[in-house]
Amino acid sequence: MGISVFPAASAGLTQKVQEFTSTGTFTVPSNVSAVEVFLVAGGGGGGGKSSATGRGCGGGGGGGVLSRTVSVTPGASITVTIGAGGAGGIGTSNTSGSNGSNSTFGSLLTAEGGGGGGNSDAVGLAGGCGGGAGGRDGTGGGGGGGAAIQSTFAGGNDLFRRRGGKGTQGGAGAGASENTNWAPSSGGAGIDGFGGGGGGGCSSTYGQFGPGSSGGGNGSAGANAEDGTANTGGGGGGAGDTGTSTFNGGSGGSGYCRVTYWS
Repeated sequence: MGISVFPAASAGLTQKVQEFTSTGTFTVPSNVSAVEVFLVAGGGGGGGKSSATGRGCGGGGGGGVLSRTVSVTPGASITVTIGAGGAGGIGTSNTSGSNGSNSTFGSLLTAEGGGGGGNSDAVGLAGGCGGGAGGRDGTGGGGGGGAAIQSTFAGGNDLFRRRGGKGTQGGAGAGASENTNWAPSSGGAGIDGFGGGGGGGCSSTYGQFGPGSSGGGNGSAGANAEDGTANTGGGGGGAGDTGTSTFNGGSGGSGYCRVTYWS
């Protein structure tokens, strides 16, 4: 995310913090010319699992995470837009998760929404890819979404997994495990507890679904996947199942903004 240099306090001023969990307006105090902004976009939704036998879906990518010191005009009104999390994929429609929405601090900063996880529309037991993390333009990113299993060999001894995307910050998401002897990998880690990827769904009787990270929802095996946590930008989990039941992916968590200043 880079290093932010925040001005030191002047005599008689105190540090103040204003948080936004929904869209609103920040009014710059008359004696303030710079603020530190921590901005998180909405996480992507996880993929939905179709009625095809034994398939897993990718988890949603975490929303982009920014921390920047920006110059502002005293007395100005700045619109703070909090991005919504992407919708989880619908199992009966066999859809991928939707991308999360951007969060913005006026025209000064934009955090990019996380990518949606792939659905289970694939050959054999192949699974959907995990969603890419936000922050693809180099402005800082959350964690990549967890990916579903790529394929299964006899006995469930599968170590091959599709990986989720990777932001400029935060790890790339790995996948569920096809064998209980191996622990499933989680969605990519986010930043300071925000913007973690959702876990991938598992398509095998032998395995385990992937856990989410930093607000990301867990994947599933035989159930609807978990949603990302609200106001963390976490990605939704990907659905999975060994049979022909349909399950929904989890929705991504909404974004967040924190403004710190001296006044």
